[in-house]
Amino acid sequence: MTSMAPAGLGQRRAFGAAQSTPTSHINAPALPRGLTGKSVAEAPLLLRAARCSAHTSGAQPSPATTVHRRQQLLPRRQPRGTVITRTFADPVMDAPDVEDEDDRPKWDPSKLTAVVVGAGPTGALAAHYLAMRGYRVEVFDKGPRPRAGDAASVPLVLSSRGAIAFEELGLTAQRRVGPTATPLRGVWDLVGRRLTPVDSSSLYRRTYVTDRSGLAADLVEAAEQKYPGRVSFHFESELVRAELKNRVAGVCPTAAAATAAAAAAAAPPPAAGAAEVPVAGERDVEFDILIGADGTDSSVRRILKAKVKDFAVVRPVEEEGGYVGVWGLPARGLAAEPLLGFYTHRPQEYVYEWAAPGKPAVRLYIDVGGQVAGTVSGLVDADLSGGASGLAAGLAAAYPGFPPEWAAAIGEQVAAPGARPRRTASILQCSQFYGPRTVLLGDAAHGVTGALGPAGLTGQGASAAIESVRTLALVLRGAQDDLDKVPEVYSNVRGDAVMAMQMMEFNELKNQADAGLRKLKFESWWYAWSSTITQGFFRLAALVGSLLSALVPGRFLNAAQVVSKLTDRRIGYSEVIRMLQGYAAPVVMAVFGGVFIGIFMSYASRLA
Repeated sequence: MTSMAPAGLGQRRAFGAAQSTPTSHINAPALPRGLTGKSVAEAPLLLRAARCSAHTSGAQPSPATTVHRRQQLLPRRQPRGTVITRTFADPVMDAPDVEDEDDRPKWDPSKLTAVVVGAGPTGALAAHYLAMRGYRVEVFDKGPRPRAGDAASVPLVLSSRGAIAFEELGLTAQRRVGPTATPLRGVWDLVGRRLTPVDSSSLYRRTYVTDRSGLAADLVEAAEQKYPGRVSFHFESELVRAELKNRVAGVCPTAAAATAAAAAAAAPPPAAGAAEVPVAGERDVEFDILIGADGTDSSVRRILKAKVKDFAVVRPVEEEGGYVGVWGLPARGLAAEPLLGFYTHRPQEYVYEWAAPGKPAVRLYIDVGGQVAGTVSGLVDADLSGGASGLAAGLAAAYPGFPPEWAAAIGEQVAAPGARPRRTASILQCSQFYGPRTVLLGDAAHGVTGALGPAGLTGQGASAAIESVRTLALVLRGAQDDLDKVPEVYSNVRGDAVMAMQMMEFNELKNQADAGLRKLKFESWWYAWSSTITQGFFRLAALVGSLLSALVPGRFLNAAQVVSKLTDRRIGYSEVIRMLQGYAAPVVMAVFGGVFIGIFMSYASRLA
């Protein structure tokens, strides 16, 4: 579960444990007491507890039988449980041992159906993991079949914590992400003419930048080829309702859903408890588990918010300016190279950035096919008021030396009405990531902006999304597919890491806003005030860390070095926050202790 306060701040919202099913809300089954949110590193302990409590019927063994069984199992528990992938060890995502328990119900994955909503990289990878485990998988996406450079195309940045999924799934020949793909080597600041290198020497720390739609297309094709008859993709099909108690999803063609939504918006609101009206062309799909991987505007999340008690969603902060993905800018024949040696750079090797306070920021890269693509962010209505030529002229004036061919192409793509959607980046927080037999993955559960990341494109969002997919796969294995328990265990296991990631995102977003690179809109004064407190915590940690690293460089890291650990998949988000807390907490305690002692001494002197 995650906090509804700004990332990492405040108390968590507990989920109801009742089993009743009121008219408008459904309470999910609760786990035994003690199963609270833990870091991913503690997942094996949580999952063992879940396995032991998963059965609700059947004869219970006597204490003597239990002791005898444990004695028999002790030799088998050495060595530690095998990792999900045998490519290389992953201590953060180490899978737990699976004990034989004859007295617990068995769940056969080959007889279970998973419905995944969303066929982007997150949903497609979830389909791979589920099919690999034996599930029958039905994937529905309201958009057309993805292809590189389509209208939904935006750059995607994956650190090694996300790229490891391709190793686990055997997608090692993937040309965009993985051992055979070209990793990111650095980010060029073409305003200051500086290169910020990105470590690509180790598989543990590699970062990849590629096209989101192109990657999704490759993953969809790979799933269809690898799991024929087990994985089915249905495009231009939208989820319009879900009966969580009966485990039935209603899907229909996207066009019909749009027509029904428009009619519902024009009609008066239905009475409480009224039956849902079927949409034309709607059909029912039964599921054993429903997975929402359909982004920040998630239909699954909307259903959970309407039907699950205490399920809450908040966007504490969002950017005022939007961003647009651009594609197919000319890679050759430019009047002048944007950078000396640009024509010698390999695809996906560098990100090229133009950013200045109060101006739209441009971040480009070369995709695997040789096309120049990227994003234009910080766009406001005034930037588009002059049309394509006005935007091109504005970019040329803001960034002297920016290739005029690129400025013209960007103006045409961004200013053309309806050609490419203008999106708004925001931090999205949910009180929990699950409902009855339902889980949320990626941006549907924990959306972020592009502030926190080595390339400034999509930050930690994509990597965190895939890490959530891997966490779900780990929980399914550890709980032996007990789908009554899996959703809540997954949410508890994932909650702390997501909270830590969003807290760091919150701080970096505030820093960039103070530098004039972003304009922010807070949900309320509380979040604006909390962002200052969060920023103060990080600045204190940075100050203490810098002093300690200067005094004992081999013993301590400064704050920048600590945050850089995010590119290493062996270091979790919670571990990075704990490192920073280790710097700031003693100082905060000393200050409060000094204030308390001062008040006490003053009071004692008055008594004397």
